[in-house]
Amino acid sequence: MSKNVRITNELKNPSEAGTHYRFLCMTGPDKGRVYYLIGKRIIIGRGENADILIVDAKISREHAELSFSDGGYTITDLGAQNGIIVNDTKVKQKKLADAEKIVIGQTVFKYNIIEVTNSEMVVSSGEGNQIVVAKDNGKSPKSKVSVKTNNNSFDKPVQKNAAGKKGPPKIIIIGALLVGAYLFLFNDSELPKSKTAKNSTGSNDFDNFSPITPKKVSPEDAESTRKMETLIHSGRREFSEGNYFRAIEDFRLALLLNPNNGHASFYLSKAKQSLDDDIKKNMEKGKQEHESKKLQAAIVSYCGVLQLIQNYPDDERYKNAQLQISAIESELGMEKGEVKCFETKSAESKN
Repeated sequence: MSKNVRITNELKNPSEAGTHYRFLCMTGPDKGRVYYLIGKRIIIGRGENADILIVDAKISREHAELSFSDGGYTITDLGAQNGIIVNDTKVKQKKLADAEKIVIGQTVFKYNIIEVTNSEMVVSSGEGNQIVVAKDNGKSPKSKVSVKTNNNSFDKPVQKNAAGKKGPPKIIIIGALLVGAYLFLFNDSELPKSKTAKNSTGSNDFDNFSPITPKKVSPEDAESTRKMETLIHSGRREFSEGNYFRAIEDFRLALLLNPNNGHASFYLSKAKQSLDDDIKKNMEKGKQEHESKKLQAAIVSYCGVLQLIQNYPDDERYKNAQLQISAIESELGMEKGEVKCFETKSAESKN
């Protein structure tokens, strides 16, 4: 996974204070995927080296670049055939503004600049002291309470009253005021329930977007996890054998069980990309053979395309391969539809 972006399926604002740059996929197989931009240079495309890997036949392997400068990102066309459209206008390069729509290939993205800030509430406690309650308006994972005082130290001698007895120390008074103010400002439902909710890793990851997984796993969850792992294993086997459609189906079923599973999402993209590459190779080979008058070989190549996407007859590549086969049939003096790319078993073979 690229270090230049952080990927999540949770459409939720970050909890960390600061400026965040979000690239949201609005259409296609990756619809709902959220990319938080971190690196100075980010590549968008369908190639393996792309930081934002998109499954789209109309997208080049390295289609566009996002570069950070002057407090924002600029998008640049890397010479892709289908170019880039920002807000219905085709561009070569543009500094992106908040909420702009970007079309790359057939996939639509939305760019957002998200500001997360903390605010403070100051409550006077008397005697020159202040209780500062730092609140996050629901952004931060936890509210913070601190005490400010005009005294430099609590190590000064304790004052005595007229009877010569020690009065209550200032630290006890301030502590009581602090507790009272805290209970007044926050009800029980807002108090932290457990220390385990605190993020102790010290990292800036967006992992806390997802709900915290309970320690105890129910039998149903365990069974769902087992099925998901079985599907991923099966999909990887089909993928290694070149059965991309079966692999895609396995990975999709795995994602239905766990939409946030990174392995299933990664291998689904790989399987789709490999399928697109095989279709492209067969089409190019068929074209070369057709031009060289190797008509029988061209039929085999075009039939290979039909077999790869036989479940998607409305696909433009499927229709194009059919047209090429019809043209070859005409050149060979054959009847239209005489070429059969899908063999059916005869009655004898069935018996």
